[in-house]
Amino acid sequence: MTKSETKLLIGIGVLILLIDIFLMKYWISNIKPDPFMSVGVESYRLEIFGANILIGIIVFFIRKRLLILFFINSIICYWIFSFFWNSWIENHPYSSTEYSFQIENRKFVLGIDRNPNTFGIEEIISESKDTLITIGMHEKVGDSLKLTSMQETMYFHNYKLNGFSISPNAIELNKIE
Repeated sequence: MTKSETKLLIGIGVLILLIDIFLMKYWISNIKPDPFMSVGVESYRLEIFGANILIGIIVFFIRKRLLILFFINSIICYWIFSFFWNSWIENHPYSSTEYSFQIENRKFVLGIDRNPNTFGIEEIISESKDTLITIGMHEKVGDSLKLTSMQETMYFHNYKLNGFSISPNAIELNKIE
């Protein structure tokens, strides 16, 4: 292999790596992994590894010298993907805030989680038991949170919950420290 062929091969390898880095970063930002998805990273890693191997096999029939780039790239991309995955989770940590409220003589707790953007309402029956009333996703709408579950849509604003099916009126919430 001549010196110019080696430079071309290295240039193509760097270009492939830069394209992979851009695509993996974009893919991770679309997946938006949460800390509870850490087991799922293996399936994505295998997809990347498999895609690079398949492209390498196709390239083998076109230009055999590029084959080695895709095999090396499949190994490097495996680790780069892991870096982006872990980086996303570190920069978007899990956090949870809980609020208590009472309707008649029934006690409830509203838990609002970030990363993933979920919520849950539980009825506190006794110190050792509770019953899940509803769970769902939340999204920011103006200065409120829209809480959407299979059964209903509620709004959380200024420590008040509107639209809860058990109470037609706005419910005053107390933040649990």
